Order: sequence, then structure tokens, then C-alpha cells
Amino acid sequence: MTIEPIGYFVLLLGALSVVYGARFAIGTLCLSTLFGAAAALQLPSLGGGSIQPSHLLVLFFVATALLRPIETQAALASIAYPGPGFWFAVYILFSAVSAFFLPRIFAGATLVYSSARDASGTMSTVASPLAPGSSNFTQAAYLLGDLACFAVISGLTRLGHARLIARSLIVTAMACLGLALLDIGAFMTDQAELLDFIRNANYTMHTAETISGFKRIVGSFPEASSYGSAALVFFSFTLLLWLERFPSRLTGLATVSVGATIILCTSTTAYIAGLLVLGLVVLLSLKRLPSGRATAPYAAFLVVTLFMVPCVIVALMLIPDAWNSVTDLTSITFADKLQSQSGEERTAWNTLALVSFVETATFGAGLGTVRASSFIAALLSNVGLCGTVLFAIFLYSLLTAASRHKSSDREDRAIGIAAVMASIAQIASATISGSSTDLGLLFSITAGLATGCLAGSHVSPRRAAPSPVSPYPQAASSMRTPMVSAP
Repeated sequence: MTIEPIGYFVLLLGALSVVYGARFAIGTLCLSTLFGAAAALQLPSLGGGSIQPSHLLVLFFVATALLRPIETQAALASIAYPGPGFWFAVYILFSAVSAFFLPRIFAGATLVYSSARDASGTMSTVASPLAPGSSNFTQAAYLLGDLACFAVISGLTRLGHARLIARSLIVTAMACLGLALLDIGAFMTDQAELLDFIRNANYTMHTAETISGFKRIVGSFPEASSYGSAALVFFSFTLLLWLERFPSRLTGLATVSVGATIILCTSTTAYIAGLLVLGLVVLLSLKRLPSGRATAPYAAFLVVTLFMVPCVIVALMLIPDAWNSVTDLTSITFADKLQSQSGEERTAWNTLALVSFVETATFGAGLGTVRASSFIAALLSNVGLCGTVLFAIFLYSLLTAASRHKSSDREDRAIGIAAVMASIAQIASATISGSSTDLGLLFSITAGLATGCLAGSHVSPRRAAPSPVSPYPQAASSMRTPMVSAP
């Protein structure tokens, strides 16, 4: 194991998190999810694997909760039956068990594109017989880390930290914008090597690519699709908070700024998933109008999306040069994508993944065994029909949590709805181009936040007197130690 220079800084932040507690740890963990191209630790003994800063920090994050009994109790309560946390825990534990048994039971039964890396850190481009590999262990460890992060975030939300987590994600969205601008500036000034210290992971980096004259924005991620997927999460979260009139001046600025970088990042994944998210928000807005629950921001959003956007498109059509640039970019990122070498490779991965699902009698080849290019194909081929059904139950439980749990705190409900939309955005992006069943720590943060706000039996902390100007009468939650009630 080798500690990278950035790893020492991460270890310092982790130690400070343990000392200063949840408030410091939450902000640090949220910001660390941006560094997808960085490696805090290198593991040559495990095929050259890289441990990202966020995955190293989550160990300290969990330790912070374990050292405080009330936070430990709340974390355990968040994964109790019958809430979404219970089904998420069952899904992950089943996946971890499958990583050990299924690759050995079905060894040689089918051909797969393996998720394991060789000694140089690269993945094989040739299909090989199914066999156990180092990726079975590493992906199981990642998923267990996701579960621990989910439980702690959900528990802290139940203890009254929902607003703190929401504000940390808003700040992270602004940091995501800052890193995108830094990436563009370094590219335009030929100083890209200045960012090598946060691009040191053992991945293939696509940091200098252009399409039709547009710089593909990668920020602190290894490729444009990774950046676009992360940016879409923050866009979805801040957009719903703005629509729900969350009391923060940064929500509107973050929504517009991050949304602009998504348009410019030239990521097919972000474009398609973004259209799905916008469609869902439009449906939510239309649903709220007849009920009288829609606020002025919802009306403004409908005006912009249903009237102003078509007007802008018509205006661009009247400017031939601008319209030609837009159509060329659209053609490359959509129409020509499947015909490119990358598109053909990803199609082959998905095809062979679905074949392995059938040839393993729908049991799957085991977590971390099969590489795919879609979250759905990865689920079916790795954890089989049973694991896919467990994840579907978790997702259904999360989506219906808001209707089952009528929170009296409008702020918690607003944060919960925004977190659900952010989680949907991540699943949508992964369905288009996800290579494994691991949705990442950012998904655990948003899903845990949604579960704590919408599905948990909230604690009863002392609250401050309601503010006459706040749209949330009970928004000011005390951070004093409360008692946790089991769901």
C-alpha cells in the first residue's frame, strides 16, 4: 500500500472529523465526493487499485458516529424494518455474499468482461471465462462502505442535521462549479499538469478531449460522463430546494451555474439523464398546480421550460452558424455515439453481461465479476434476479416514503424530496453508462438524507420559536442530543 501526497491531507481531515464530530465530518465527506480522479491510497497488491479520498474518509466518518452512542443508535435505527434503509441493507449484504460464492459456483460457466484490473491497472478488453478476482473483494468493500455511509447520514438526519447536510451539498455544488472552471482555465492556458495532484488515480484519464471545438468538461473527474453525472446530482438537488423555497441564497445560483456546466460538458449520459430529471420535475410541477401547493418558483420553472426554452431554440435556428454548432454537437453526442468505438465496446459489454445472466440461471456471476455499461445490466449479471428485485424494493420504498410519512416539518420534507430527485438522477445516469452495481458514496448521502427526512420516525428535539418571515415554521432545529425512537 502506498500513501499518495493527497492521502496525507485526507488522513488529517479524517482525524479532525473524529475530533470535531458530525458537523465537520459531513462537510468534509460531501466535498470529498468531487475528487473522482484522485487516489489517496494505491494498492498494487490488489491489481493496482486506487482508494479515492471519499472512500478513505468514510472510515473516519463512520468512526465519528461509533464514538458517539446517540449517533450509533440513530444509524442502526435507520436500517430497521420496514423502511428503505432495511431493504438497502439487505440488498448490499446479499451482494457482498454473492461476491464470495457465485464466482466459484459458476466458474467457467460463461464468458465475461471482467471488472478486475491487471498489474498495470488496466481492465481486460478481451472476454474471458468467469472466475473469481480481486474485484469481488474490492466492490464488496465499497458497497459495505456505502451502506455504512447511508446509515450514518440517515441517522444524523433523524437527529436534526438535515439542514446541515443540505447546506453541505449546496456548498459542494458550488465547489463542483469551481473545479469545472479550473479545468477549463488549465486547458486553455496549457497548464493541465497543475491538476495532476488530483488526477493521480490509476484510471484512464480523458481530460483533454474536445468535441466540435467544445472542451469536454471533466473537473476533478477522469472523464466528462463522470463529471456530468455528478453535476446532474447537484443540479437536481439544488433545483428542487429552490422550487421548495429552501432558505438559502445559493440554491438558485448553484442551480443555474451547475446546469450551465452540464450543457457545456458534452456528456451524452448527462444529457439523457438530465432530460429525464427535467421531465419528472415538470410532471411534479403540473401535479402541484391544481392542488394549490405550487409556489411561485414552480410556476417560473414551468414558464422557462415550456415556453422560454422553445423560444431560445427557435432563435438559434435563425442564426445559421450557432445552429450548425448545436446540431453538430447533438449529432456527435447522440446520433453517432452508438456507432463510435466506445459505443460498440459498451454495447458488447452489455450484450455479454445479459448472456452471462442467462447462462448462470439468473443467479448472476457474483458482485464484481462482470463489467457492463448499464446499471441494469450490471445488476442482472452480477447479483442476478434476486439482487435486482431487492434493489427494486428499496427504490420503491424510497420513492413512496414521502406519501407514507407526513412530516410536520416542511423543511425536512423539502430536503427529502430534493434528495429523492438527486438519487433518481444518479440511478438514471448509471442506467445509461454505469459499469458496476456500485452507485457510489454520493448516492448513499442523498438516499440516506431522503430516508432520514421522509421515511424515518423523527426524534423530538427542542425547537426554537418559529420565525415570522420563514416559510418553514419549524425550520430552526436545535442540535441538542435527543432521544431516538425506533421506526
